[in-house]
Amino acid sequence: MKPPAPPIFPIFRSRLTVAVLARLYVGGGECSVAELTEAAQSNSGTTAREVKRLEEAAIVRSRHVGHTKLVRANEAAPFYQPLRDLAVVVLGPAQVLGGELAKVNGVDAAAIFGSWAARMSGEPGPAPIDIDLLVIGRPDRDDLHDAVARARARLGRDVNTVVMQVKQWRSGSDPFLSELRNRPLVPVNGVRGPKELAEAQ
Repeated sequence: MKPPAPPIFPIFRSRLTVAVLARLYVGGGECSVAELTEAAQSNSGTTAREVKRLEEAAIVRSRHVGHTKLVRANEAAPFYQPLRDLAVVVLGPAQVLGGELAKVNGVDAAAIFGSWAARMSGEPGPAPIDIDLLVIGRPDRDDLHDAVARARARLGRDVNTVVMQVKQWRSGSDPFLSELRNRPLVPVNGVRGPKELAEAQ
């Protein structure tokens, strides 16, 4: 049975479609089918069929290098820019924030929480208006502020940031932390997630 699409924006067909569009239209560049399969946590056959469907709709293009099929967004399509803009705003927070936070020293872990994370995890509810970001570590506040501001400009929505130290995340037991640990957390791309940080204790 095909996993349903997360209720982040109801026009997207499936969780696999969401993962492929996020990786190709937000991340950019080329990806192999194997890389898309890993990003979507799917299987190669299902991913290959989805890529073929998107190719037939001119949403993506592909080429072969040896036995490897490389896929990229179809930048020649007349709808490319509007679709890319939509993908960045709706699907892009984890990719965009990850790219910006990777430039900030002192970030030990990060994740998106709140309504956006809940919708991406499959919980029904209203579309999220803003993004809630958890940053764990000792980042330079000015650098973090600038990184979040750049992400906010790209995403076209507010980003609310909560910063705490590693010790506080690991040992804190206040109600806010307890709720965070028990609610969906979506790691940002290229930065360690809170669960990985806990396992490294």
